[in-house]
Amino acid sequence: MSSSYDTSGSSELDEIRQDIAEASALSDQISESAATEAQNVQNYNATREDPRNADQWGIKGVAKELQSSLSGGLQDTASSVTTFGERTIDALSGERQREIEETGSYTPEWDPFVKRDDPIITRTWWGQLLRGTVHFGSLAVGTVLAAKGLAATGIPLLAGGATALLGAGNITRAMSIGAMADLISKESDGHNALAAMRDRYGWIDTPLSTKETDHPIMMKMKNIVEGMGIGLAFDGVGYLLGKGSKAVKRQIVRRNGSIENQTTTAALAQLRRNETQFRADKNKPFADRHQGAHISEVDAGDARDQLKRTRKDWGSEDGSTGSVTTAAERERVANYGGTTDEIVETTLRSLMSTEKFARELDAVKGNRALLSELWRDSIEAFHQITNGRSPMDMTPDEYLKDLFEKKPATIPLGDEVYETWAGETVVTADLVVGSLLKQLRDTGIAGRELKDIVSLDDIDGPAKQIADTMLTALFQTKKSRFVASDYFRSFGAGKTKAQLNDAVNNAVKSEMEDVKESIMSMLKIAKDDPDDNLLNALFEAFSMMKNVNSLEDFDNWARKILRGGKLDESSPDRTGALIRSLQEMVSHSVLSGPKTPMRALLGTGAATFLRPLETFLGATLRYPFTGDSATVKASLASMNGMLEAVPEAFDLFFTKLNGYWSGDLSTIRTRYTEFTKNDYNWEVVRKWAEESGRADQSDRALFAFTNMIRGINNNNLFSYSTKIMAATDDAFTFLLGRAKMREKAMRRVLDMQGNGYEMPKIDAPLMRLYEDDFYGEIFDANGNIRDEATNFARAEVTLTQPLTGFAKGLNDVLTANPYVRPFFLFARTGVNGLALTGKHTPGFNFLVKEFNDIAFATNKNLAELKKYGINTIEELENAKALQTGRLALGSAVVFMASQAWMSGRLTGNGPSDRQKRQGWIDGGYLPRTIDVGGVRVGYDSIEPFNLILSTIADVGDASMLMGEEWTERELQKISLVMAQAISSKSYLAGIQQLVDLAAGRPGQVERITAGLMNNTVPLAGLRNEIGKLILPHMREINSGIFQSLRNRNLATEYVPGRDLPIKYDMLNGNPIRDYDFMTRAFNMFSPVSLNLEESDARRFLFNSGYDLRMSIFYAPDGTNLTDNPQIRSMFQQEIGKQNLEYKLDQLSKDPEIIASMKLMYSDIKAGRRGDFDARDYYHNQIIDRIFKEARVIAWRRLTDFPEIEALILEQAKKKEAQIQKKYASANILNIYK
Repeated sequence: MSSSYDTSGSSELDEIRQDIAEASALSDQISESAATEAQNVQNYNATREDPRNADQWGIKGVAKELQSSLSGGLQDTASSVTTFGERTIDALSGERQREIEETGSYTPEWDPFVKRDDPIITRTWWGQLLRGTVHFGSLAVGTVLAAKGLAATGIPLLAGGATALLGAGNITRAMSIGAMADLISKESDGHNALAAMRDRYGWIDTPLSTKETDHPIMMKMKNIVEGMGIGLAFDGVGYLLGKGSKAVKRQIVRRNGSIENQTTTAALAQLRRNETQFRADKNKPFADRHQGAHISEVDAGDARDQLKRTRKDWGSEDGSTGSVTTAAERERVANYGGTTDEIVETTLRSLMSTEKFARELDAVKGNRALLSELWRDSIEAFHQITNGRSPMDMTPDEYLKDLFEKKPATIPLGDEVYETWAGETVVTADLVVGSLLKQLRDTGIAGRELKDIVSLDDIDGPAKQIADTMLTALFQTKKSRFVASDYFRSFGAGKTKAQLNDAVNNAVKSEMEDVKESIMSMLKIAKDDPDDNLLNALFEAFSMMKNVNSLEDFDNWARKILRGGKLDESSPDRTGALIRSLQEMVSHSVLSGPKTPMRALLGTGAATFLRPLETFLGATLRYPFTGDSATVKASLASMNGMLEAVPEAFDLFFTKLNGYWSGDLSTIRTRYTEFTKNDYNWEVVRKWAEESGRADQSDRALFAFTNMIRGINNNNLFSYSTKIMAATDDAFTFLLGRAKMREKAMRRVLDMQGNGYEMPKIDAPLMRLYEDDFYGEIFDANGNIRDEATNFARAEVTLTQPLTGFAKGLNDVLTANPYVRPFFLFARTGVNGLALTGKHTPGFNFLVKEFNDIAFATNKNLAELKKYGINTIEELENAKALQTGRLALGSAVVFMASQAWMSGRLTGNGPSDRQKRQGWIDGGYLPRTIDVGGVRVGYDSIEPFNLILSTIADVGDASMLMGEEWTERELQKISLVMAQAISSKSYLAGIQQLVDLAAGRPGQVERITAGLMNNTVPLAGLRNEIGKLILPHMREINSGIFQSLRNRNLATEYVPGRDLPIKYDMLNGNPIRDYDFMTRAFNMFSPVSLNLEESDARRFLFNSGYDLRMSIFYAPDGTNLTDNPQIRSMFQQEIGKQNLEYKLDQLSKDPEIIASMKLMYSDIKAGRRGDFDARDYYHNQIIDRIFKEARVIAWRRLTDFPEIEALILEQAKKKEAQIQKKYASANILNIYK
């Protein structure tokens, strides 16, 4: 009964627990659903309030931006007028400047038109530009109205000035009105509307400076914004530059008239064709702005001047021309069987009617040689059109002479003579094609700007404009080539001029059919792509191509993407996709070791958490001199905020890691590399290679191989380490952001207390409450850092700051020569790591430019510190405190390292001689380690202090070996060497390898080649670590490529065959690196290696000065063992079996030996290091005798082995043959005598 009762009770309890668990899970599910629903409602309401909060703006978002531009511009005008008096008084009294110095900005106290809590915001560069246009335009209108009002008052002084302004000449009047508007406007204080355009497009700086509204760069800007359907932005720029002058107004009216005329003409053509479906021109009221967005025309003469300037003038190279064709003309050629005859004829008539062109023709008076020089740029461009860009037998100069200095080619047509190419026609054809090509690129840029707002393939949208423009340019190009060909002369036989024109057009139309089909197919494939990535990539490609005369040029672009090279004459050499993919694979392979992400974690984590700690330390040390307690408290708050955010950072790490592994996050940035999986240009190349039918067999093979490499790079197994590091950097970036939020919150509370506000006790809940107010300042909507100071900190701790100076120059050389890149894979990481170490090292900190810039900065030159993320006084105080704290901590590390070295607990790199250093390592020396409780701990990964520790040890070793006098005499040289190491140490290993490779140093070529081959295969780092885990012992090998590869992949030793021989310790006969499994496993994953403490005997041997380069490459009897690693291994083991470690341990306690050691160091200290050799001292003579006896005994034990007997016999025969050769040579000499 009892048993049955207990079982029933247990069952009921289980049911109750299950019910509770199910209820809890259901509650969690309901809560999660409610939270999701609340978030969705919040997003919906935000989108309803402002359509620009949506991921895709659509027409409503664009309309909202235009509305904000209009209302914001008028608000700026009203605000400028009402605050003019206060701003003027504050400027004259110095109050404005004081506020800027104290807070970093100036804001008038009374501004009734600006709501601080709900400002009018424009979110795009063009919105900001339009806002500035409305602002300055309304100010100018207001200035004129005010002047008229003053003139009507009759007050002599006011009326006289106003009348003078209104009655001035056009230029003077415009300048006066513009100056008055600038004076009144608050925006001219430093927030110029044109800055938005300059920030977006750096190439527009020249015309903004020269105020040329018809500059080729301005034409490029015009084409772009017109292609976006916001040509008003160009009008705004012109208005702002020209201050509302009549010339600018005429330009604005002409531009808008051209757009209106093109829309009307295109609409009539669509109606005549009885098109019943929606078209943007005939249904303009219902079309979005990007639909039917035409590029305005300019006079042919102006277009020719602009085209010429793009070829001749510095600063105009990337400019454009206005259009010389209309949308209806381009559509007729592209879609309805039209020709370019009408376009050429219209353009020629327009050219001939311009006064400048007529003067040029009149000046040369038919002299064809002078004409060829006058129009040389057009002729050379036309040569490219007719002959393509491949090298031809005829140079451009020869082409000029043939075309102009000889009589023109003619074709007899009955009583008529047809001149194939007159000079004017050549110039016209060049102008038509040249302007179309510029227009093609500019439309591509417009589409690139619009891709996140609208669909590019909408009816009559940017994709349609691209197709029409490209097909028109190709038609004229093909016709030009056809008419300039020798075939054309025979083609015209027996035809009238009209018949010849028809025949030419029909021939070109026939050839264009395939071209048109290819282009439309490519656009259709892109349009059918479900996520628009391919279509966006096509526009990206068009925006980069400056010269597209034919599909051959598109083929050339695709091949350059694959193979590398210049996309055009003015662009730099780019590395091809194949080489870049191989470089990425090598980077992934090298970084695949398990300890690599752990080392990055340790380095980035240390730099991140040390930052607020060092700021606190520095602020505390500076407090007695500055009295700045705010920075002390803010740094403590920052540290506290960072620690509190650690759990959230862990969650973010796993979220990001899952995103990288699943492919949701495609751009992977780490301290070592940056890799983008979704390169949409690659999708364009894929369609070209696989589906266009234009790629040849080699193109397809190259694409397939490159695509395979890219697939390997995308594989999670082969790139796991890189993705872990990327997620790690994201997590620490989040911590930096949260720390900055807490710091700003503390400063806000302190400011409020200082201003007399009654505040509750400052505690964690209060800080978290204020911290939330700053989230939007630090993070954007996607969680990315937007605060400049935090962004700079992120780049510093992750070692991803851009290279500058010599390092950048060298990196540019490496980029231009990708085959050298494997020697310098992680240059940026190394240089940034050295710079961070320099900032912590007393004395060397002044070698870092950033340190000097901040140390000597004041609140008067904050603008110079913007590149370091410093924009306010508070940020400058933080930076100064951080520098002081770093130097304090670095000084402490220097002191502790010096104490550790003097007590024998710190080792550096060992002897500078590589062979001697290797001998020490073979003898058990552990470089770059520190003794912690009897265990040698490697400090290579302890950034940024690793270089400080190794430098202290190396300088100390040099001082001990060479004496104090030598050290003092060479101290300046040591400083210079260290300065060079601080700036370029990351390159040293690569440079040394290159030198060895170039010099053909024995064994180095094979070793380096094996390393490159090994790294090109995925998972090199992981393969090496696995090999050392299962087969830890060091190997005795020769310098052959195959043996070097096997040594890097020790797991292959399980493959049947002869194993690589083991390297033995000559002091005890044990294999070198004979660690237990747990130690090996720990060292495989840990960035900080652990090894047992070295013995007294080994320490005595290293300190004795004995040359450990005792050769095992030759036996005591002279037998050469250079090519026999197996015998060398046996020789080492036999020497070690004589237990030299015990003998050396006993020797180290001998009074005579101790006295000899003291004498040697006494001589070194007295500066007599060079007077005696280490072998002159008694203790080294005894050590040498022990080693010689051991070598003799060991070799005697081995001589009975058959392979050694065979080696001795073989070398004896070789020696005998050498003796006989010498004897025979001597007899030959005797015969001659």
